Amino acid sequence: MERQGLFFLNKISESVLGNPVIGDSGKVRRCITAGFFPNAAYLHHSGVYKTLRGDMVLHVHPTSVLYTLEQPQWVLFCEILQTDRTYMRELTVIEPEWLEELAPHFYQKSFENER
Repeated sequence: MERQGLFFLNKISESVLGNPVIGDSGKVRRCITAGFFPNAAYLHHSGVYKTLRGDMVLHVHPTSVLYTLEQPQWVLFCEILQTDRTYMRELTVIEPEWLEELAPHFYQKSFENER
């Protein structure tokens, strides 16, 4: 099954990025970004994550590997779990420029000083 998954990832990465992903987590994360771009969140200065669209407050789920580590600036999540807080599950660390590059129809770079 693992071999089949790697084959599938390589086929996707060839069509999206033009080359296979074996041995390069950045390429895998870019592929995930291409599919889950609406689920991007950034680390707000208050210490919580917020979605780019909708400004929803989110937290890293306690079962995540990222829960006990220094919080990355940008993540993608696969699902949200609502309890007393809203938690993100199945996280992937991303680079913010990938969002504009891989989903320009969804995200645009903006500057706070623009009017």
